[in-house]
Amino acid sequence: MSTTPRVRLFALVLLVSPPIAVGCSSSNTPAALSAGGVQTGGAGGAGTTGAGGQTAAGGGTGGAPAGGAGGSSANSGGLASGGTSASGGSVGRSGGASGGNTQTGGSIVTGGIIRSGGTPATGGTAVSGGTIASGGTTLVGGTTPAGGTTPAGGTAAGGGSTAAGGTTARGGSTAAGGTTATGGSIADGGVAASGWVTIHNDFFWYDDTGAAIETRAGCLRKFGDTYYWYGLFAWQDPKAWNDQTCYASSDLVHWTYKGVVLHVDAGANRMDVLYNDTTKQYVMFLKYGGDAASLGIATSSNPDGQFTFLSQTQVDGANIGDMSMYKDDDGKAYLAYVWDKTGPNRQHGIYRMSADYLTLDTQMYLFSVASREAPHIFKRNGTYYYGVSETNGVNPSPTRYYTATNLTGPWSAATMLVTPGSSTTYDTQCDFVYPFTGTQGTVYMLDADRWIPTGGFQGGYLWLPYDFDTAGNPTANYYQDWDLNTAAGTWRAFDRTARDLALGKIATASSATTANPASAVTTATTYQNYTATRWESTASDPQSIMVDLGSAMEIDRAILKWYTDYGKAFKIQVSTDSTTWTDVYSTTVGASYSVTDVTFAKTTARYVRMNGTQRGNANGYSLFAFMVLNDT
Repeated sequence: MSTTPRVRLFALVLLVSPPIAVGCSSSNTPAALSAGGVQTGGAGGAGTTGAGGQTAAGGGTGGAPAGGAGGSSANSGGLASGGTSASGGSVGRSGGASGGNTQTGGSIVTGGIIRSGGTPATGGTAVSGGTIASGGTTLVGGTTPAGGTTPAGGTAAGGGSTAAGGTTARGGSTAAGGTTATGGSIADGGVAASGWVTIHNDFFWYDDTGAAIETRAGCLRKFGDTYYWYGLFAWQDPKAWNDQTCYASSDLVHWTYKGVVLHVDAGANRMDVLYNDTTKQYVMFLKYGGDAASLGIATSSNPDGQFTFLSQTQVDGANIGDMSMYKDDDGKAYLAYVWDKTGPNRQHGIYRMSADYLTLDTQMYLFSVASREAPHIFKRNGTYYYGVSETNGVNPSPTRYYTATNLTGPWSAATMLVTPGSSTTYDTQCDFVYPFTGTQGTVYMLDADRWIPTGGFQGGYLWLPYDFDTAGNPTANYYQDWDLNTAAGTWRAFDRTARDLALGKIATASSATTANPASAVTTATTYQNYTATRWESTASDPQSIMVDLGSAMEIDRAILKWYTDYGKAFKIQVSTDSTTWTDVYSTTVGASYSVTDVTFAKTTARYVRMNGTQRGNANGYSLFAFMVLNDT
């Protein structure tokens, strides 16, 4: 165990009135949006996706005609008319919500209707027995995917590079002092020797300088020993559609901003990156030129270096909408795309790329599916899954998927992803499914964009593990906190009742409001009701809150879940007598709606406190939860 603390941070940034919907085929946008954030620590939990019932009228493979009936209401227990298309059966890419919005009937019913469309993941999709795109990890079948070796240049290039065209990468400067643990090193957010990390949903993600992570409509890839998270920079600003960003991490917890790796003159999004084992090039694929787009292609010799834009082309003479890439076990690459040949959002297709990934080769399959977007492909146990969302702008949407044992089909009718308690994939739009394959199995993780955080569903990105039944149908249960072990390829729910030593214990604070007392931070809550219980101090500095564990015991981790009123500069301290305090963590880059997850050298203490010296805004300090653990 390291002698320095380790931390992971997540936070909130409010965004107002975006004029266009990024990565979505409809531009029905809300008046106010939230994004960005700091997430500390993270471990994975799992959910299962249940199978839906039948296909909506006309929604099966090749079933949806050009008119609205193709995507309309399903029989017995499916989505209500919200799944239907407006006139013509689809929502135009610059159209409004009409036809794309989920109606009140949109809740998932067990055995519910299958809609046409299944979502391809934009990146990091799994290949059963197969491969993570050139990531070099072993998939379910235990074989090494094509390109399993570390790609050339697999080490991260210098971050913070200036994008072509003179655009400076965001986050180039380090916040005061950085997020520094006592002793000067970055805390790890709960990365224990056992290999477990904790994923915290409902809070925002930040890089290691405290800047919000910007990877909308992007992809996750592993090249060599490093994860790369690519995506759209500042999606709410149409000018920023020209910039594609990259972040790098060795543990999925600490993310370093590598800069804008591609700057293009025309708007682009839905980017994906694959490594070509023959040419030794990293190839970036883009939805290039707006919503009615071409396929754009760029290359680089390094995963986080500057990409050179090579070409843009229509797919068989027609524009495309949302798209993503999939690399199969044999190293061949496939484009999953929305095709506009017969009108906006009327069809989906799968296209095999040339051996060098730079040109289109052969169309493998064509779905006649209206009003669906955000396609992605992953593979599990020999079965391919093709997933989709609804065309609903940046509004949340249910997720559907098709299955087949060959990319050329036949493909099943669409099945609704089971998301218990939610008809809109927990207020998100699906993006991709990423496989973490290890010595004991594979975790298939859904990444979804939460374009519009609302209520308790905060955070710009949702990461959830899939559970599969014996028939191979996935379910995504909701976990605010879950643990992921990438080396083992396993996950577990974060059991606060068993692990939180502070749960139900006495908490006292330097000040508190009547409505939000100190005792709130040690009260048991769930993701449905956590926002109703928090501590809030008076609006002055300094302020502190202390938890009494009842007796001295060994501890090595603390988790703080912040409200929008947060500590910008604060310490976590431990004591055996509540008089003499020892610092185990210190930071000056705390953030709104973030999680501070700190692992430190094992110590014996009875009291643990947050000692705040600088508020993040004019209000007081406020925490939803204060957890203390012994996780060695």
